[in-house]
Amino acid sequence: MGPIRAAFIALGALAFACRALAAPPVTIVIDPGHGGRADSGSMVARTLSASNNATSPSGLREKDLTLELSRLVAARVEQIARERGTPVRAVLTRADDTNPDFARRAQTCADAAPACIVSLHFNATGGSAKALGSLAMTAAAARNPNFEADRAFATGLTAACSAAVRQFLPDSRPRAPITDGHLHGGQGSNFFFQLARHPALARTPKCFLEVEFIDHPAVQRGLLDRHDDTFPILASALAKHLVEFALSR
Repeated sequence: MGPIRAAFIALGALAFACRALAAPPVTIVIDPGHGGRADSGSMVARTLSASNNATSPSGLREKDLTLELSRLVAARVEQIARERGTPVRAVLTRADDTNPDFARRAQTCADAAPACIVSLHFNATGGSAKALGSLAMTAAAARNPNFEADRAFATGLTAACSAAVRQFLPDSRPRAPITDGHLHGGQGSNFFFQLARHPALARTPKCFLEVEFIDHPAVQRGLLDRHDDTFPILASALAKHLVEFALSR
């Protein structure tokens, strides 16, 4: 190879690297469900966000677990991005024990122009404490132009979550995605309602992910009693899937 050709190849490689560095980051928005000490927003405005919906047998609160796990997922997303040299970042809709209403959470999503949005939650059985499994929820098809893409996103994320959970709860299984048609008398999720007010997010894959049933005694023993050990493993699995999904968009 002559020196002139080698110089052109080197310049081409440098230009490619510069373009990669200049590329805007691919963004993943993670919404830690609930938060704060009081509900925020209102049902009239469809902004109402409950401060906490579920509690484990030992008294662990959903709002605290979602924040802890979301922080770990966000940190792992950015660690993976650094290791791979890919421009990916994670944005949280809340970073502390506060409860932004759903209009504010949706605005955070819109400002981030994300490749995908996931709202992390823990499910509850309402007292029977017999259910197990990871479950995702999307906006109902009748009011969701992106229903098929949302369902595919939800299915893949549920599978990744469930595979990690089964390391600690072998009887846990991924459940098929559901829709929000049962919420608020058929009106659906307030979060999805607020996200739909931002046209730029219409084709952004989005879902709620219910990690497990927080009130099941086996979940308490296998996943929550040692969450300092289990959550980093779960966060790594979710982050890996989210990064791969975001980069495929």
